[in-house]
Amino acid sequence: MKIKSLGLEDVRSVEWNYNTQALQLVDQRLIPFRISFVQLSSVKEICSAIKEMVVRGAPAIGATAAFGIVQAIKEIENESSNNKKKMLDEKLKQLLKTRPTAVDLKNFASKTYEIAVGSNFSMKVTLERAQELADRMVDECKLIGKKGAELIQDGDTILTHCNAGPMATIDVGTALAPLFEANREGKNISVIVDETRPRLQGAKITAWELEQEDIEHKIIPDSAAAFLMSKGKINRVILGADRCLKDGTISNKIGTLSVAISAKYYDIPFYSAFPWSTIDFQSESSDDFDIEFRDEKEIKYVTSFEEEMLIANPTSNALNPAFDITPPNLITGYITSRGVLNRENLNKEILKETK
Repeated sequence: MKIKSLGLEDVRSVEWNYNTQALQLVDQRLIPFRISFVQLSSVKEICSAIKEMVVRGAPAIGATAAFGIVQAIKEIENESSNNKKKMLDEKLKQLLKTRPTAVDLKNFASKTYEIAVGSNFSMKVTLERAQELADRMVDECKLIGKKGAELIQDGDTILTHCNAGPMATIDVGTALAPLFEANREGKNISVIVDETRPRLQGAKITAWELEQEDIEHKIIPDSAAAFLMSKGKINRVILGADRCLKDGTISNKIGTLSVAISAKYYDIPFYSAFPWSTIDFQSESSDDFDIEFRDEKEIKYVTSFEEEMLIANPTSNALNPAFDITPPNLITGYITSRGVLNRENLNKEILKETK
């Protein structure tokens, strides 16, 4: 993606630095106030970066975990053959425990782990596999952009929630990819950006990414979305997903369900955009989702440029679910690299994978 202030045109939020032999991330916590690249040279540091949301967004977390397995191979290379698998298993568990809801983390880490074990813990082969998964994700996001742009009409105003742009997806984006593509095609579009409490990924990151692409946009409080829908100010909703079940149920950033219910009531098309790795082929129902509850401090404080400010009654407790669950009857379609699919066609494509 572009970063105008640095004069850069091709930046990935997650990238293996072949010079330093370490994982390089853009610290998403500091956007838009500062663009900072961090180098991570241990599995412990990588796990901390995921937990603390230095990196966030399901595909970006997935790639980070894949490169985490590469780092694990580096750390065990001098161990005896008998110890290597045991130690790698433990490091895999550490990575998988960092954030429980998004399925990309498990999918990317597991695929890289399998290659690592199958190659007798070859650093070269494992790194090639992690890089391949990251590159494939970027290519898939480009297809999501092209397929999704076909839905967007000249003059549309699109609502998006949270952040599913280049920072969250290594590069290009999922929900934002169709907007970028439509803009490049010359369509006159405008974007309504939910601020996305409590961490404000929409107000901070999505708005910044849209600015990099010179796309007209306005930030709104999450609670204003239904009102704007009622006034005919929103033509369609496009957002991401952290997990999609075989029946089309999605889990996404908290607030997604509220947006979906409002869109259904006002007959506004609601689309979820995601790569194929976000599909959960194992879970049978949303009861299997492990919804992450984060520290109440995120609710009671706001952070701006690394400064925290208390905004709530200090002695009150808070609940901070990070995700919610949206059933398929509220979803118009799914924007994927295989096209814009309705629920029936999504099920057919998934069935092909499971046969």
